[in-house]
Amino acid sequence: MKKYLKKFVLLSIVCMLFVTPVFSLDLDSTVNDNQRKNYSKTQKKAAAVQQQTQEKQQSQVTKPVQTVTKREEQNIKPTVEIKQVIEEPKKTVIKQDLPTVPSLPAKATSPTVVKINKQYSGKVPNENAIIPCNDIKVSDLIIDTNVVKAKTAKATSSKQKRTTAYSTSKYRTVKLARGTQFRAICQTKITDYLREGNTVVFTTTQQVRTPYLTIPQNTKLTARVVDAHEPQMSCNGGLVGLRIVSANINGYNQTLKGGIIKIKTDNIYFSNLKGEHTYWKTTCKKAKWGQNIFSKWSRTSRELANNGAGVIIAPFPYIGGCILSAASTISSPVTALLGKGGHLSIPAKTAFTIKLYDDAYIRY
Repeated sequence: MKKYLKKFVLLSIVCMLFVTPVFSLDLDSTVNDNQRKNYSKTQKKAAAVQQQTQEKQQSQVTKPVQTVTKREEQNIKPTVEIKQVIEEPKKTVIKQDLPTVPSLPAKATSPTVVKINKQYSGKVPNENAIIPCNDIKVSDLIIDTNVVKAKTAKATSSKQKRTTAYSTSKYRTVKLARGTQFRAICQTKITDYLREGNTVVFTTTQQVRTPYLTIPQNTKLTARVVDAHEPQMSCNGGLVGLRIVSANINGYNQTLKGGIIKIKTDNIYFSNLKGEHTYWKTTCKKAKWGQNIFSKWSRTSRELANNGAGVIIAPFPYIGGCILSAASTISSPVTALLGKGGHLSIPAKTAFTIKLYDDAYIRY
């Protein structure tokens, strides 16, 4: 058994020695199959390139150097002298002799042409001429004084316009608290024939003193008509709604927001002036026509009762008058809704009380 084991171990070692190179090639991930195939081709190409470079170097060393004499340079100016100098076997340096540059023309240094970034007031006949040294037009370098003045005038005018557009006047203001009241009179007659957008002017009758401002007497207050209509059905009277819009204080038209709270001593709500509401008057009028008929028919029944034969007919007019008067009184609240209210008419120089609804900032 020991002999067989020794033979098996030796065979396995020999097999491992022969097989491990194969595994090392297959497991190598750094080399691809394509690289293995092209490895021999790249070696051949590199050898061919080295041979070509060696041949070129040998041929360049064997060629003579071309030289040109001074006499030939004078006769033939545009010719170029080429010198080849080999410092290393791989690099070659070529030197060229450039041709002579012609001198600048006289126009380039004439007094009519000015250096860049300088102004010149003269004029040139041909402004499209080009300076040969740097291909710049003469018109770009020469500046006419008239053109410069015109451009500066335009620039200054545009700056002035901008400053006037953006400049805002600063002034001081004083706060006039809301709730401030004015006693005033209307300068024109106020009727329900006014329409929305019309204005009514009031003038104050007393001074209004505040901690920082005193509003003098006879100050004009302007009101605008917001809503207006003539008498309507259901005994609704005419209406004129006024709102205080502005006031002329200290020579300035100041904006205000206010309304009317009193006319003489009567209170006004929502700053609306209204005509007479005639509902109860119309109900009484509608009930009176039945009462008038009852009085007439009762008189006729009395006259018939005084006659001998008319006693039989006398009760009928009286009963009819009673029925009509009762019907008129019952239907009067309904029929009164078909009537219209009264017109609004306020004469000039009528006293009003005006109140501010919001804070106002008065300029002074």
